[in-house]
Amino acid sequence: MEILRNLYRRRLRTGLTVLGIAVGILAFTVMGAMAEKLNRLIAGGQAYFANRIAIHSTGAALRLNLLEPADIEVMKRTPGVRHVETQIMLALDETAGFELAPRFLVGIDLPNFARAQLIGDEAARLRLARGSWWQPGDRQVAVLGSAVAQKMKLDVGDTLHARGRDFRVVGVLEETLSLPDGWALIPEEDARELLLEGSPLLQAMGVEQVWTNAYALVEPGMGDELTDRLAQSLRRGYLLHSPEQLVKAAGTASSVLNAAILGSGAIAVIVGSLAVVNTMLFAVGERTREIGLKKAIGAGRWAILREFLAESLLIGFLGGLLGLAAAAGLIALLNGYAAQEGTPVFLLTPRLALGALGFATALGGGAGAWPAWRAANLDPVEALRAI
Repeated sequence: MEILRNLYRRRLRTGLTVLGIAVGILAFTVMGAMAEKLNRLIAGGQAYFANRIAIHSTGAALRLNLLEPADIEVMKRTPGVRHVETQIMLALDETAGFELAPRFLVGIDLPNFARAQLIGDEAARLRLARGSWWQPGDRQVAVLGSAVAQKMKLDVGDTLHARGRDFRVVGVLEETLSLPDGWALIPEEDARELLLEGSPLLQAMGVEQVWTNAYALVEPGMGDELTDRLAQSLRRGYLLHSPEQLVKAAGTASSVLNAAILGSGAIAVIVGSLAVVNTMLFAVGERTREIGLKKAIGAGRWAILREFLAESLLIGFLGGLLGLAAAAGLIALLNGYAAQEGTPVFLLTPRLALGALGFATALGGGAGAWPAWRAANLDPVEALRAI
């Protein structure tokens, strides 16, 4: 209680110090929550693309380099390739502007897709949250990723309107925090019709069976080797990305995000430390006579040190608590707005919340250590002479 009374006696200065720490922790927590979400997305992408070589065409709007059956056969015959998953990927909404997490119509052959799911990493398997998959031969049906369902406010039994077609929603996937959250999976035949309808040139060429993307599922550790081999075997005009390349790119992105967190943490350290040191030094100066009296009646050096350290720790804790509460409110507000687009961009995890609070408390204690040591080492006679 004495610690609280001491802080209350200089409540304005204490309040401003707490506010200074809170501002730093607010920045630290918001940046950390963004990094947590993006790191989770990166981890999800790494899991999805583990042991998968991504192959897609570079024909741009003309679609002249689409994957054909002969290309798929080349991949299948390559030693080390366990399976080739094919897709036809189209923009879900051709009129949409910039989207933080783009949404796609993804045409799949269900047996081909199911085999890829069984062979692929379990962490990357797509599971239904509700509903079911369509049956072979079904048309104009869709299974939605969680972000698509949320943004478009659709559920099982509703109708998805996309690219001039109507698709009956038969299932919704569990959230994966990766690319498939932004997918609307439809039968391959429907996607191919949409692809050809959008390209008079392909229609004139009489193209019938093509794909925009393929994923070669390979043996662990063979990604780079097989990527080079496939690049030599396939016709020009395709981009290939090995699992190792994707993991490296993801690691680079993660490093940048973590550096941003450290930067916000550094701001919190500088602002908070200066405020705590200033407040505690003033406290020592104002209470010099009181410290002398306590020492004169038997208070030891460690007792004085503990008292001032406890005060600085409490200031840090209160600042952390206030900053964390403000950050939680701001994150909820921003995520509520972003959820309208189906893409919340912040993730406040227990790890981050506890880390921010612990960091603020440690910051208070660390910054208050020197003033506390100074108070503990005051000469009692000199302190009693202070007016």
